[in-house]
Amino acid sequence: MAGETTNNTEILIPQLSRVWLAPVGTAAPADATSPMPDGWYTVGLFTEDSLKFNAEPNFEQVRSAQSYYPTRTFQTQDAATIEVDLQQWSGRNFKAVYGGGSITVVTPAGGGKKHFKFAPPRVGGRTEIAAVIEVIDGAKHYRYMIPRTMQMEGVSKDLAKTKESVLPLRLAVQGGDDTDAWYVITDDPSFQPSAPTIATVNPSGGPASGGTEVTITGTDLSGATSVTFAGVEATELTIDGDTALSVITPAGTAGAQDVAVTTGGGTATKTGGFTYA
Repeated sequence: MAGETTNNTEILIPQLSRVWLAPVGTAAPADATSPMPDGWYTVGLFTEDSLKFNAEPNFEQVRSAQSYYPTRTFQTQDAATIEVDLQQWSGRNFKAVYGGGSITVVTPAGGGKKHFKFAPPRVGGRTEIAAVIEVIDGAKHYRYMIPRTMQMEGVSKDLAKTKESVLPLRLAVQGGDDTDAWYVITDDPSFQPSAPTIATVNPSGGPASGGTEVTITGTDLSGATSVTFAGVEATELTIDGDTALSVITPAGTAGAQDVAVTTGGGTATKTGGFTYA
């Protein structure tokens, strides 16, 4: 069938999952397989079906008297949450589940082994943490990177005799305009960007002194990191979606010269695509 994209190697079965936590600002791993940097710790064991990452954008719709359908829809905010039920009880896990708090050592009056007092954070005392969700399926590795999260829900625990009691970790992703609220790093080859193509270069010519504003159309151009004319870097790269970008030509040698666009998917070349006069 034309356009068939069926590929069962792109099915994900999380054979192994981990959740890592660290203070906000701890160095994040640079890739999907290297050891986690210092400062990160795992929450340990958790129930097999409890791990969830939810992305929940919110939208508003404009209604008009002239239409039965919304005449415009716009996004008002973005949101994401992490959910997992921890099986291991520890001081660090209690702090994560309750959004902070303190642990102090209590020495029994009559002697004996130490006791420990956990107190949850008071109003206004919750702290943010960084999180990484790691998922492994055979040779494929994924790491959901969340630089800032905060515990923002009530905590309910079942203390039943017939099953283990879990700690419900519920974290809300925090964000800002200066960085990604979350992102994924993976070595899964199916994420490899498609190679770009160049359809047109407009205008197709200009003075050898450079300075011509040129629009390039094609496909898979949104990830462009470099545009060259006869091997010389153009300036003022502006990307207009996946199918167009614009640049200012550098100075060049008279005659037809090659135009090249480079993205993470490769390099596309328009042979003799721009003529310097």
